[in-house]
Amino acid sequence: MRRTPANRVFAVVYLCVILALLYHHFIALLHSTSIVSLLLLLADAVLAFMWVTSLAFRMCPTERQVFIEHLEHYAKESEYPALDVFICTADPYKEPPIDVVNTALSVMAYDYPIEKLSVYVSDDGGSS
Repeated sequence: MRRTPANRVFAVVYLCVILALLYHHFIALLHSTSIVSLLLLLADAVLAFMWVTSLAFRMCPTERQVFIEHLEHYAKESEYPALDVFICTADPYKEPPIDVVNTALSVMAYDYPIEKLSVYVSDDGGSS
């Protein structure tokens, strides 16, 4: 949680900038109301709303520890759910095949029962 104070300072500065921007839009609307001014105000209002709704994740971040050794107390390996992993590719030039192979091998290396793990590679018709 070492970045929380920096996030709060950033939030205050960002809030001041958004309020100044909205104030500027309202003053501009008083002088001349045009469709462009209204659209800019709407766009900045949406920006402000999206920022406020995502603020909680930055202001009060949570951090949890995972204790794998305690998992056996709750479920045996035979009770683990089946895990299906889909790897989608589209263009062999943007997503080289070696990267897709590395991704599939990384998934297959999970510490998970092999009979419960399925890996699917979908080509989406981009390769020939």
